This record gives sequence, structure tokens and C-alpha cells, in this order.
Amino acid sequence: MEHDENPQVDDRPVSGDGGRQRPQRSIWLVVIAAITVLIGYPLSYGPVQYQVSMGHLIPLWGVFDVIYAPIEWFANSSEFGEDLVDWYLGVWGA
Repeated sequence: MEHDENPQVDDRPVSGDGGRQRPQRSIWLVVIAAITVLIGYPLSYGPVQYQVSMGHLIPLWGVFDVIYAPIEWFANSSEFGEDLVDWYLGVWGA
């Protein structure tokens, strides 16, 4: 019976949770995507409304009306919401 002089060595890193590693990169990509959406969505309202007020993007108004319905609801739900949305649209000249 011959013994292997060069046994195969498993070079994969071992973690403390039974050999299963959590995908850290995936978690950070999800976090960055969520932050981008949560910040980018409301900030995009001003530029879109400006483009609509200039006569551009009119054929897409029905889509924008659905997409930005939560912001419209926020603006119509309280005086603070109305003031904030009006201020932001004023910054963009919409």
C-alpha cells in the first residue's frame, strides 16, 4: 500500500460558523443600492418636474404620476410636506 507523499490541501478559508462564509460583498452592494434608491428617488423629483414644466417628457407623465405618487401624497398630507415639496420644486424652478 503506497501513501501519497503530496496530499491535496484545501486552501479555502475556514470561518468560525461551521465552514460557511457569509458573502460580505453582497451585503454591502445591497446596502449601497438601498441608500442610493432612498436618496436618489426623492431627489429626482425636482429635475423630473422641471423637465415636465419645460414641456419635455410629457408623454411619460402617466408613468411619473404613478412613480412619484408617494411624494405627492406626502405633499398633500401635511402642511410641512407641502412646504418641503414646494421649496424643493422651487429650487429646481419647476
